[in-house]
Amino acid sequence: MTVDNILTVDVEDWFHICGVENHIPLTDLSHLESRVTYNTLKILDILSRKGVKATFFILGFVAKRHPDLIKHIQNAGHEIATHGYSHCQVYTMTPITFRKDLKKSVEVISHITNCPIKGFRAPEWSIRDDSLWALDILQQEGFVYDSSMAPLHIIGNPKYKKTPHVLNLDQGQIWEVPPLVGTTPLVNFPLGGGWGLRTFPYSLIRNAIRKLNNQDHPALVFLHPREFDYNNPHLRLPLVKRFVLNAGLESTEKRLARLLNDFNFTTMSDALTHQAS
Repeated sequence: MTVDNILTVDVEDWFHICGVENHIPLTDLSHLESRVTYNTLKILDILSRKGVKATFFILGFVAKRHPDLIKHIQNAGHEIATHGYSHCQVYTMTPITFRKDLKKSVEVISHITNCPIKGFRAPEWSIRDDSLWALDILQQEGFVYDSSMAPLHIIGNPKYKKTPHVLNLDQGQIWEVPPLVGTTPLVNFPLGGGWGLRTFPYSLIRNAIRKLNNQDHPALVFLHPREFDYNNPHLRLPLVKRFVLNAGLESTEKRLARLLNDFNFTTMSDALTHQAS
């Protein structure tokens, strides 16, 4: 039986970069050129030509500025979830500010779509050991799934599970869906999105997906609109940030095309329905 993998898009603008407040003060964001519509439409066109549906994690900031884009995504048949409102790492927030940011994003997005929001992804996969309290808040606010815990060093914990699973919380349950990672005896490495998807050998990514699919597990792939843009405005950023953001950008569309040719993809909710059955 063929496994449907999970394709997701974090709908944020080119300047939504965690940890660079010294270079892009948060108060300046509304004055910066927006390129998110142009680049998201590129992704929508690719998916339309392949007949693939995905889950779009919408940043509330973007939804407020570009409601027509969100309606366009919805009208194309894709699933709408939230990426929060202000693109702040969860572990930099308090439970009170996180809940406020979350509810603000849901209010803006659901007003546009007139549909309930069932899924959340934290900026920079930032639900980790010091912010696990956020999972309880998500469950309390009625979310069905989260996709914010990376089984990787630095941004997460390599001991986190690598396949979709149900978390039992104090007041209920929530699905957790991690990104695709590669494994070695010493370290896990990112394959499902970002610089890893763009720069590691495609054969490595393909084999990792096949391994999961052979065990009847879906692989999760994630994309960002800025990765489809060769003309992102230039910023003076630390070397590591520049690498993470820009390494292999020219390969993004080719990688996505190969993935869509080699594997089946669907939305988060559809994939989890299969996992639960």
